[in-house]
Amino acid sequence: MFLTMKCRLMPSRAKRDRLAALVEGQRVLYNAALEERIGCFRKTGRSVTCFDQCKALTECRLDIPEMRDVPAQLQRGTLKRLDEAFKGFFRRVRNGERPGFPRFKGRGWFDTLEFAEFSGVTFDGKHLRSKAFRSIRVHVHRPLQGRIRAAKIMRDGRNWHVCLQVEVEAAPKKVVQSAAGLDVGLTRLATLSTGASIPTLRAAKRAEKELRRRQRHMARCKKGSDGRRKARERVAALHRKVRNIRRTYAHQQSAALVARYDLVAVEDLNVRGMARSRHARGVHDAGWSTLVEMLSYNAERAGGTLIRVDPKRTSQDCSACGERVPKDLSERRHDCPSCGVSLDRDHNAALNILRKAIGGVVVPGGRNVAGCGERARGNVELAKSN
Repeated sequence: MFLTMKCRLMPSRAKRDRLAALVEGQRVLYNAALEERIGCFRKTGRSVTCFDQCKALTECRLDIPEMRDVPAQLQRGTLKRLDEAFKGFFRRVRNGERPGFPRFKGRGWFDTLEFAEFSGVTFDGKHLRSKAFRSIRVHVHRPLQGRIRAAKIMRDGRNWHVCLQVEVEAAPKKVVQSAAGLDVGLTRLATLSTGASIPTLRAAKRAEKELRRRQRHMARCKKGSDGRRKARERVAALHRKVRNIRRTYAHQQSAALVARYDLVAVEDLNVRGMARSRHARGVHDAGWSTLVEMLSYNAERAGGTLIRVDPKRTSQDCSACGERVPKDLSERRHDCPSCGVSLDRDHNAALNILRKAIGGVVVPGGRNVAGCGERARGNVELAKSN
């Protein structure tokens, strides 16, 4: 399996300027390659492939000496990035969506240096070296495990980071001895089938007052001025802070869940569709997709299992007898008239999610429980008893 380790770069002022110049050069290359693809299709009706553009890049490097100062793998990574944008565009068109066509990148919208392979750059544990920028110190906050296969340098505001993709051996699958269902929400980030709950941070809501103040200050600045540029950077810095708080919390909670349970079941929600509803602000602030993404990679890394189930009627059905009890979103308790069970609405949904996962009711593309047998089916009672 592959893991991405994100480490902070510690460049000097001269190295910052050099990295910024490299990013600008790759932005120009990206736009030129995009213009070539569009022009070729308009004239001949056929598209230029990534292989064709890599061949043309080799000829350009022979004719233009300045291009030889940059590693070829870095330039091929930029062309590969454009190719991935086109592949994603055509894939969404075939699926019946209405995606936007790949766009030309303006200043400020291109902030990465991507190496097609881990070539043209070396890392000795403390310094990242390349002929493009010589040597830059790296702050390694934890030991790096596995073999490095790819690298990407990113600009995040005023800071620079390197993302190293390492290949590690996948952990053997655990025998399922403990399981939990997870129902995400707005008032609580998640409720477990055990009855426990994970509180939500409301990171964006807590930063709302300061964000309003910074946005008002930016609105009063004259467009195109240095003051407006600095005000825009302060707004972006606050958004980054909220994002980092949310991702750190998701990392911590997902790691704790995977360490405690061998199997975690979640709903396969259409978060993008729910983010267009009247609860859009709360859905974005909760960060459900981030939590499930962290659960997925942590479970794979630890040898656990994550199952996504169909979310249909998990809140309406009774987890004890299966009776359907219709209720509005405002009703936060589940009271079954058939068996008399009374539970919190989210707790009842979490039990149904776990029952669906163990019963094998998964959405297309989800992973079923293999080889768990009756032991896995008995985990519903185990979860209730815990």
